[in-house]
Amino acid sequence: MERPKLYSLIGLVVQSSVLALTMRYSRTSQDKEHRYSTSSAVVISEMMKVIICILAMAFTARKTLLSQLSTLSNTRELVKSSVPALLYTVQNNLLFVAVTYLDAATFQVTYQLKILTTAVFSVCFLRRKLDIIHWSALVMLTCGVGLAQIPGAVKCSPDSPGGCQPEGERSRDTVLGLVSVLAMCVSSGFAGVYTEKILKSAGSTGSLWVKNTRLSVSSVLVGLLYLYSVEGEVVMERGLLYGYQAITWLVILQQAALGLLTALVMKYADNIVKGFASSIAIVITTFVSSVILADLQLSCSYLVGASVVMGSALLYNVDRNSDLRNSDAVV
Repeated sequence: MERPKLYSLIGLVVQSSVLALTMRYSRTSQDKEHRYSTSSAVVISEMMKVIICILAMAFTARKTLLSQLSTLSNTRELVKSSVPALLYTVQNNLLFVAVTYLDAATFQVTYQLKILTTAVFSVCFLRRKLDIIHWSALVMLTCGVGLAQIPGAVKCSPDSPGGCQPEGERSRDTVLGLVSVLAMCVSSGFAGVYTEKILKSAGSTGSLWVKNTRLSVSSVLVGLLYLYSVEGEVVMERGLLYGYQAITWLVILQQAALGLLTALVMKYADNIVKGFASSIAIVITTFVSSVILADLQLSCSYLVGASVVMGSALLYNVDRNSDLRNSDAVV
C-alpha cells in the first residue's frame, strides 16, 4: 500500500474511533447545567480548519499563497459552499446530541446508515448506477443496524461512570439519540453528494486546501448565525467558552483533524480504504466501550448486527472493476 493511502487510513481509523469516545466523555462528564455549548465548539472547530488550511497553503505553495487566498472571495463559490456548510453545521451539532444520549458503539454502528443515504442521493442526483451487489450490501446494512438496535441489544453497565438511568428516561434519551443519528445520516448523504458534484464540475476552482478553506469559511459564517439564533442569549450571559475543559479542546481539535483527514482520504485513498477504515473504527470503538471503559454490555444480537454492518461496508466498497481488469488481463 502506498504511503499516502496508509497514512490516511491510519489517521481516519484513529480519529473515527477516538472522536466518538472522547466526545461522549466530554458531554457525560459534566452535568447539564455546566456543559459547554456544542454550537460554539462547532464554530471554533471550523475556525481551526481555516487556520490549518492557510498554514498548509503557506507551507506547500508560498509563491502562490496570495493568489490562492484571493480566490476565497469568489462570491459564486462561497454561495455554492454555503449549502454543504449549512448541512455540515447541522450535522456537527447533531453529533454532540447523538453521542450524549447513545453509547459510542451504538452511535458508530447506526451512523453507518449514511452509506445508504449517500447511495440513494447518488442515484437521484449524480445518476450513479449501482449493481445487485451494491444493493445487497445496502440491505445487509439496514438489517445489521436493525439487529444492533432491537430492545436489549445494548445495555448500560452498572459499573459505568454514569450508572444506569431509569428505564423510561433512558428510553426517551435513546430515541432522541437515534433520531439525531438518522438526521445526521440524511444530512451527511446529501452534503457529500452535493460536495462531490461541486468538486467535479468544471467551474470549481482552487486547490484542495483552497476548497477546504472556502468550505470552512462558509461553515464558520453559518455556524455563527446558528449560534446567535439558538444560543445567543446564553452565550452573551455565560461567555463563548463557558464550560470548556481540556477534553473540550481535544474534541474540537479532533473534529478539525477529522474533517481535513476526510479530504485527504478522498484525494489519496479509494473506497476500499474508506470501507476498511469505517469497519475497523467500529471494532475499536466497540471493544474500548465494552471491555476497557465498561460503558455498556453487548448482547449476541448486537454483536451479530455490528458484524453484518461491517461486512456490508466491505462488500459495498469492493472494487469489482479491478477483478474484471485482472480477468481480462489473464484472457
